[in-house]
Amino acid sequence: MKKYVKYASAVLALVASSSLAPQSASALETVKIVHGNPLMITAVYELYVPLALGWWKDDGYDVQVVYSQGSSAAVQSVIGGSGDIGMMNSTPWLAADTKGLADIRMVAAMRNTSWRILTMADKGIKRPEDLKGKTVGLAVAGSGGAMYLNSMLAAKDINPQRDVRQAVIGLGAQSYEALKSGRVDASLTFMSEIANFKALGNDASYFYDDRWLEFPDYGLVATSEVLKDRPELVEALARGIAKAQVFAEANPECVAKIYRKNYGANRTTTLEQDTEIERSNVDETKIAFDKAGGKLRAKASPEGLGKLQSFLKENALIQQEIDPSKMIPDDASFFEKINNFDHAAVIAEAKACAGF
Repeated sequence: MKKYVKYASAVLALVASSSLAPQSASALETVKIVHGNPLMITAVYELYVPLALGWWKDDGYDVQVVYSQGSSAAVQSVIGGSGDIGMMNSTPWLAADTKGLADIRMVAAMRNTSWRILTMADKGIKRPEDLKGKTVGLAVAGSGGAMYLNSMLAAKDINPQRDVRQAVIGLGAQSYEALKSGRVDASLTFMSEIANFKALGNDASYFYDDRWLEFPDYGLVATSEVLKDRPELVEALARGIAKAQVFAEANPECVAKIYRKNYGANRTTTLEQDTEIERSNVDETKIAFDKAGGKLRAKASPEGLGKLQSFLKENALIQQEIDPSKMIPDDASFFEKINNFDHAAVIAEAKACAGF
């Protein structure tokens, strides 16, 4: 009889524990991150690393990525309620805020302005003045980055429309070929593209306006309503961004392995090349980190956002400015909270790179 009771108790315990598993899984809260790109790109490791390592699931959130055709579309999705939170460039949401169309805040900074002027090293183009009379390639017609190019040229008394020809050359292989063949003398692109171009063995150089490095221009954003109603959610997602930055700095090769395993089925680059690309991404992250004080990961600088806002007004992209403190969470301790994790454990996880 005693044996039967013990056996029955064991069975009941087993049934109880197994019934808890699906409940635990179903208890995850579904969260949609609206991503300002049409696909997962290597530059946004702060999104695909937490997803791959299950950090957000550990916090109780089933994060789903909603892809968009650019950051402007992503802002519209967030405003329209298609997602809980967004990952995008700063200009579209900042413009919406200044027009009173939204109250969106940056809750985790990922990159400061990453636009650069790329040239082949043997072209001898090293400064804005060298672009006079030359052809500069743009990714798309009406590129938002053209504002940066035009502003830099105008500051040197170069007329962007009259003195420099601008041609659409796309991104990736087609833009690389345009540059290498001499169809364009330089191209306006961003650092992840430059890192890829150089990883493929091209002898290239680039330059930029130092002011650009002051502008927090890519990151995780949330509406003030979500920040107020679901602060734990926003903190958890932003903390994942901060953890990913520590992880990537500790082992860029592991980040490359994660991307290749989950999104790189058609990659033509080698692991070594992809690791170099990720090192460049880490370097870009460090610029934003240093400009925001160099103490808290993923901290969004209101001063930097204020400078970006002034830059946009100078270039007639916005008509009025708002208080920069309204561009980040009201909670003064928010960025300290998202850095409240075991940094040593994250570094150890990166170095182990288990499963990749």
